[in-house]
Parts: sequence; structure tokens; C-alpha cells
Amino acid sequence: MPIQSIPNVTQADVRAMVDSLAARLALNPDDPAGWLMLARSYRYFDRYEDAANAFAKAGSAIESDPLALTEYAEALARSSPNGFAGEPTALLGRALALNPKEPFALTLAGAAALERRDYDGAIAYWQQLHELLPPDSDAARAVNDSIERARGQRDQNTTSDKVGVEQPS
Repeated sequence: MPIQSIPNVTQADVRAMVDSLAARLALNPDDPAGWLMLARSYRYFDRYEDAANAFAKAGSAIESDPLALTEYAEALARSSPNGFAGEPTALLGRALALNPKEPFALTLAGAAALERRDYDGAIAYWQQLHELLPPDSDAARAVNDSIERARGQRDQNTTSDKVGVEQPS
């Protein structure tokens, strides 16, 4: 039996499929799995506000899925001037409650902590992530670099907090 070739799918083809899915969901909105698929598709195209709206409609398809909750948090954070403050951080908390070793949730929880200048929190999340990675991998090196940068920022802020404070004589 001959092997069938897979047709080349272009970016335009994928966009057309995403638009078709969005149109179908507009007519039949009671499809949590469809909304999740649409949300992930919008994320792929960096359409974070549209992704956040689709995640919000995915309901039952995401409530017990730590990765989907994390993706939702990312979409909200990227589409809001408030970053991870508020709901994105709450979603990350839910994701980590469901799976404390979800790598993407640990990554973003560290980023959220760093954003609010909780350097020790960021370091703690990223250390947990680092333990999950192969020791000599590029990912482990990148996480270690992030940990070192957070330590540097923490130490710099600790030093600058002490500058200008009168020392007792």
C-alpha cells in the first residue's frame, strides 16, 4: 500500500480553520472542548485577548486541567495592562493545586512572583521547576539563569533599600 503524502497546510489554511471554528462556536456556543481548541488556536497566533475570551467560555473543559488553566492565566496576563495581578495569579494557584509539578504553571508562577517583586517566591517556583528538568538540558540552564537573575535583583533591591538609611552610631 503506498504511503499517502500529507498535504501542505499553510498559515492561511490554519487561520481559515480557526475562523471556521469561531463561526461554528458563535452558532453553537455550548461546546467547552471547542472553546478550548479555539483559545489554544488564538494563543498560537498571539491573539491573547481573543484567547482569554475563548478560555472564559471553555468552562468545564479547563476547570480540572492544570495546563489549560495556566494557558488561560498567560492569555489574561498578556492581554491586560495589569499583567499577572488578580485573576491570572488565582488561575496559576488553581493549576498548581491540581498539579504542583506542572512545568508551565511553575514557570509562570515564578514570572508572576517576579513581576510583584517577590524574588524569593520566584526563586522557589523556578527551583521546583529546575528539579523537574534534565540537569544538562538547555531548559535547565535557562531556568538556572532566571534563578540567578532573580537572586541578583533581590540582592540589588536589598542593598538599595539599605542605602540612605542612617546607621546607628
